[in-house]
Amino acid sequence: MTPISPRPDGTLPVAEFESFKYKKVANRTKPVATTLPAQFRIVRRIPEGINPLDGMPKPPTHPAPFSPGKRYTLERMAAMNINPDGFLWDEEEKLVHWLLKSYEHAFAWDESEKGMFSKDYLDPVRIAVTEHEPWVLPNIPIPRGLYDQVMKIIKDKITSGVIEPSNASYRSRWFWVLKKDGKSLRIVHDLQPLNAVSIKDSAVPPIVEPYAESFAGRACYSVFDLFVGFDQRELDPDSRDLTTFQTPLGTFRLTRIPMGYTNSQQIQHGDITFILQDEIPHVTQPFVDDVPVRGPKTRYELPQGGYETIPENPGIRRFVWEHVNDCARVLQRIGHAGGTFSGPKAQVAVPEAVIVGHLCCYEGRKALPDRVQKVVDWPTPKDVTGVRGFMGVVGTLRMFIRDLAVHAEPLIRLVRRKVPFHFGEEQIDAMETLKEMVRTCSAIRPIDYKSNNEVILAVDSSNIAVGYILSQMGDDGLRYPSRYGSITWNETERRYSQSKIELFGLFRALKDVRIYIIGVENLVVEVDARYIKGMINNPDIQPNATINRWIAGILLFHFKLRHVPARLHTAADGLSRRDPSPTDPIADDDYDEWIDRANAFSMELANSTRYQASRRLNSAETTSSSYVLAPVLIMSQSQHTLAIPRSDKARSQDDRVSAVEQYLKTLTRPNGLSDDAYKSLVRYAFQFFIFGGKLWRKVATGAHQLYIPEAKRYSILRQAHDELGHKGIFTIRARLLARFWWPFLMEDVKWFVSSCHECQVRKMHHFHIPPVVPPPFNLFRKVHIDTMAMPKAYGYRFIVHARCSLSSYPEWRMLRAENAPAIASFIFEDILCRWGAIEEIVTDNGTPYIAEAVDLLVKRYGVHRIRISPYNSQANGIIERRHLDVREALVKAAGGDESKWPVVAPSVFWAERVTVQKATGYSPYYIAHGIEPLLPFDLTEGTLLLPLPDSALSTTELIAYRARMLQKRPEDLERVRRALQKARLDSARKFAEAHQETIRSFNFAPGTLVLVRNSRIDSSVGYKTKPRYLGPMVVVRRTRGGSYILSELDGSTSKLRFAAYRLAPYLIRNVARIPVTDLTDLSEDQLDSMSYDREDPIGSTDEL
Repeated sequence: MTPISPRPDGTLPVAEFESFKYKKVANRTKPVATTLPAQFRIVRRIPEGINPLDGMPKPPTHPAPFSPGKRYTLERMAAMNINPDGFLWDEEEKLVHWLLKSYEHAFAWDESEKGMFSKDYLDPVRIAVTEHEPWVLPNIPIPRGLYDQVMKIIKDKITSGVIEPSNASYRSRWFWVLKKDGKSLRIVHDLQPLNAVSIKDSAVPPIVEPYAESFAGRACYSVFDLFVGFDQRELDPDSRDLTTFQTPLGTFRLTRIPMGYTNSQQIQHGDITFILQDEIPHVTQPFVDDVPVRGPKTRYELPQGGYETIPENPGIRRFVWEHVNDCARVLQRIGHAGGTFSGPKAQVAVPEAVIVGHLCCYEGRKALPDRVQKVVDWPTPKDVTGVRGFMGVVGTLRMFIRDLAVHAEPLIRLVRRKVPFHFGEEQIDAMETLKEMVRTCSAIRPIDYKSNNEVILAVDSSNIAVGYILSQMGDDGLRYPSRYGSITWNETERRYSQSKIELFGLFRALKDVRIYIIGVENLVVEVDARYIKGMINNPDIQPNATINRWIAGILLFHFKLRHVPARLHTAADGLSRRDPSPTDPIADDDYDEWIDRANAFSMELANSTRYQASRRLNSAETTSSSYVLAPVLIMSQSQHTLAIPRSDKARSQDDRVSAVEQYLKTLTRPNGLSDDAYKSLVRYAFQFFIFGGKLWRKVATGAHQLYIPEAKRYSILRQAHDELGHKGIFTIRARLLARFWWPFLMEDVKWFVSSCHECQVRKMHHFHIPPVVPPPFNLFRKVHIDTMAMPKAYGYRFIVHARCSLSSYPEWRMLRAENAPAIASFIFEDILCRWGAIEEIVTDNGTPYIAEAVDLLVKRYGVHRIRISPYNSQANGIIERRHLDVREALVKAAGGDESKWPVVAPSVFWAERVTVQKATGYSPYYIAHGIEPLLPFDLTEGTLLLPLPDSALSTTELIAYRARMLQKRPEDLERVRRALQKARLDSARKFAEAHQETIRSFNFAPGTLVLVRNSRIDSSVGYKTKPRYLGPMVVVRRTRGGSYILSELDGSTSKLRFAAYRLAPYLIRNVARIPVTDLTDLSEDQLDSMSYDREDPIGSTDEL
């Protein structure tokens, strides 16, 4: 293999290995989130009785010229290039060299000088893992061109003690990556198997944006970086085997926490933060292994020009002197703990520094030069992807650019969907303008929270977005921007009205910058809409609850609202017209949750301090207007309508509250009151106070409740229920108690909601009546008949179907048309002629069954006919339930072809007759005929249903044998009757248990108002908006069969009879009962004739 040679600039052509440096989040190995055992906790401590700053060299006021040290040699001094831009004066540069030489033990330039944190400070790290099996991973081959360089790194690690020999059963993979200099390599261990079984350390470094801003606007900076920081933290011997890896020099394991271990970063950050805790946050704030040091906030400029210097040496400025002293303490603390910073990477007393990707300087924060150069050098885009890329890079600098949206609009237009790509002159001009704005963008500086100068949040909203600028007035009277921002609206928010969008924009802007304005002494919000002030100051009169929530969020902040004319409000206006960028961060739209969280604390805190309970009565006690205005407005509109029914106990409580109100208004003892009664009245009065001439009930949270007199309660109940969605009892109660109170409010709410007509006719709740078990009739003494419609086939459209009440034996006939002659012929030929006279026939109210032909047949043979009430198919359940079984059997027997049902109908009904029933244990055929039927397989297989006689039987013997069988027939029928009765009782008991919450036995008396269940829409999908109950109607009389005769309110009596299960009581607010004699238009004899029936009561038991 050809060796890899360095390029002319010293870099290596190994770009293919850089792909190992980063991994998508979805592909990363996640550690185990579980409880950490105590023995694995990180132990950190400051050595007892030792001050790390003892013996610390003091910076000299007159530093001597540079002289080489043991580590800080002349060559290294020249390589560090201190003061490259001439920012430091000569004496200051000498002071910096003195600092580096005096604390050279805290720096390392190569592996041999690298330190390790002392065990006096930090115990060795033990890796916490769960149960697992050792892993063995193959190595990545070392490219021959890099072999020597990799071998040198391994040998240096051995020499410095970072790795040691191992013979453990683990084998991890390792690889190499290029460092940032593009020349040297770094070894990284692939510890994904270890990470998968390691217990997670949930610590995180600081949030980048506030962290970087805290360093902006300082006189100077120093930045220190640990020299291979992970190698300076010792790994406990018990955990080292987990890091074992194979090299050409043998098998080794790490003695320091490995780079690639899931918790190494958290451990490193915690260590440095602990060691430097006394210098945080005024001097430094570590970020993992980076330790930037802040300079003073000012350079101590003199009014006449120049800078303040230290008294001992006019060649050293005060801010440099203070900064060097701060750096000395940081170096002393790290050096005392045994750590070392990287000498080549150290930056000391520089005017600006890059901190977590932000260029911090005295003026604030600037755009990074390399990022600016990338924008300036961006070529003309050839497609939408190029435009998105350009706007993405520009978008990372949006906090520095004023009116970004205005200038970027021609480019943003191109990235919209279904817009043809044409990069014309307008887009070229916009791109060049943005490049120039990026190249010349000014610095933004952080807010000075100790200054009394105004902090100004300028906000403006458009139908695209809300734009804002956060700035602060300087001591020179000029505004200094701190950040620019904009939040784009979604499709719903863009349709808000202008007034609503202005208020919403202010709310979202305050929420977006809340982390930067909390703690500001003098906050001013500038808007160009005058009406916002009125909306904020009068939240209770807003017609929209959502707007009031926004106002509640806005009022969490203390600020002065200032109106600025639109012509002077151009900056925020431009940001508000910025279209969304592809690189915009995902907005946190859950602002409702934020309002709830914030108000849950701040409003509760305000209430608890404002409304302290007092043991002294005060008729002038006040409360917040936000709790007063809305209830008073409602009371002013209240009108007396109807009286609410009140119990004696409720009226007694009303009288007691009235006495309290009179006492609080006059503060005089009522006449005729005993001492005990007066004490009781005073104690009770502590729960109330008078405000605005009205009685209020105290609530601990401060949300006091207005007492409502009896005359106004009905109107308020009507508004809370009828005008606000007809909600249920709990909702109405909660809605009222948030504002009002009166004794037994809950009972009044229950009465009002229960007596609402709209709620009663649309209620979902259905009642069941108690099941009734009728005794079984004898064989074919009672028959249930009904017709079932079928698909037209072979000229037939219907099947008339009859069942015996005792045996469930079916009789049937196919019909071409459902008419009275056909039904009468079936009853006569297939029932009466075959089974003899019957006592009862149960039918529905279909036209063929109430026709003259059927009626004549029934009267001729003395059959009593029972017609079930409308929509009461349960009363004919024996036949109705069997329809489904027969229909399914017909379709299945026809192989799914509905057109063949007439062909298979005889075999299906034969199967119905010979199938054993669960309730009786016999087939209908056996119950009807007394013998078991012979089935086809009985003949083919020769089965014996009865034992054969021993010899041939004569005619007389055969007759006697048959007679003995018939003698047992009554016993068989009685046994069937008992089994059927038992099955029906069991079914009734199960029904009662299943519906015990809904079973009601109302037994309505004549004159009672009832609702009739609209059974016609029970199972109809298209009738969801129809009333579920009809009425009210008036009960006239209950029939002997259990159904009801009802009349309309005008006295018209219905000819129908209504099943008991379809009726529900109707509650009316002013009339409870109506005398039936004043309503009905029928005579007593007519009512008697209608009342005589023997309709079967409904219930599930007859379905057996």
